[in-house]
Amino acid sequence: MSTNDNKTPIAQTGTLDELNKLIWNHLKARDWHHQPTRGLAISLNLEAAELLEHYQWGDEPAGGVSAVAEELADVFIYTLQVAQQNDIDIAAEVRKKIEKSAKKYPANDFKGKTVEDRSEVWIKRKLAHQKEGL
Repeated sequence: MSTNDNKTPIAQTGTLDELNKLIWNHLKARDWHHQPTRGLAISLNLEAAELLEHYQWGDEPAGGVSAVAEELADVFIYTLQVAQQNDIDIAAEVRKKIEKSAKKYPANDFKGKTVEDRSEVWIKRKLAHQKEGL
């Protein structure tokens, strides 16, 4: 797997709203759109564990990138289902979470630092954040 810092993310096809509707229509056509949130949360974690399994014994995924892509799709589908069941605008929540994270972990505290320095700053910021009760 590439860890090239200069690599730009792959362009995504479609929009989050298009995928949300695609998933909803797929579920509705099968009467799968009324699953309990608890079951969806369990399934989401099971799929995340399957993703992790591909990296159990090394940095390169067992089964290759296509296997990882399939597991990520499962995680994403369940994530959107949980959002659908709870009337959550996931795009808005991601924006809010990134904003909160940017305040909690300012870029200038991490950018250009060694792994050790970043780890030290990360734990200090995390503990300070917990102490503040945020």
